[in-house]
Amino acid sequence: MGTTAVIETTKLTKRFGRQTAVDALTLMVPRGSVFAFLGRNGAGKTTTIRMLLHLLDKTAGTARVLGMDSVRDALAIKRRVGFVGDGQVLYDWMSVDELLWFCKGFYPGWDDAVAGEMKGKLELPGRAKVRGLSRGEQAKLALLLAMAYRPELLILDEPTAGLDVVVRRDFLEGVIELIQEEGRTVFFSSHLVHEVERVADWVGIIDRGRLICCRPLEELKARVKRLTLTFDDPPADLRARLPAVLAMEGGGRRVGMIVNDCSEATLAAARALHPTALAVGDLSLEDIFVALVGRAEEA
Repeated sequence: MGTTAVIETTKLTKRFGRQTAVDALTLMVPRGSVFAFLGRNGAGKTTTIRMLLHLLDKTAGTARVLGMDSVRDALAIKRRVGFVGDGQVLYDWMSVDELLWFCKGFYPGWDDAVAGEMKGKLELPGRAKVRGLSRGEQAKLALLLAMAYRPELLILDEPTAGLDVVVRRDFLEGVIELIQEEGRTVFFSSHLVHEVERVADWVGIIDRGRLICCRPLEELKARVKRLTLTFDDPPADLRARLPAVLAMEGGGRRVGMIVNDCSEATLAAARALHPTALAVGDLSLEDIFVALVGRAEEA
């Protein structure tokens, strides 16, 4: 793997008894990227993140974060990585300003100017008690605490879970705007695929603990397409006669196929079926996710 990676795993594995939660995960997150780690609930996203931060012991494999070993250098990693998790516990009897003052003492790199600027941008009331904040405001406060010491890498684990649609959108866009101002890296897990497409430039998809896709978003969308074929008399075994078919849609004279590699070879194979019409269509990331995860279930 390249030296520009901020996260590298090699056959990273976690088993709980007979259940394998993360299965030989080999992953690379490029420096400066906004990397979306996608999967359904229970796919292994949180378990992976907890191993990266050594909040959970791995069963096998290796993980490196910012060039450091996730186990041996766990403390050094925590000082250089900002982390926001779903349901993060905050000291709710403190006010916002009191909590900022308290957390400042743990991080030599804490930047009061950054904290103050973010507090204003995120519209957090300094004198308000944490327990009185809305869920959206508490999520923003957790983000502020994670970023005030200027981390090189920000890890977000389902950061918008439980928030309404408007707050989720504002939160994610705010994160990307804030972090990319200094060219830092964002690694965030989510099962809300439709929201990810607006902010990510890299995508990794995990299903039942296995990585089934990892590439730049634009490359993924350029490769995975919908072919719509129209026939006078549809041939039998259409799926078997085209390479890299992920899913079939429709039937009869007009058939839709989602293909994993819309190359010239794939298009040539489609034309060889002698359709009366052939159209190539783009897909949303959500469509691609559903097709890839569905194919993984069949395997």
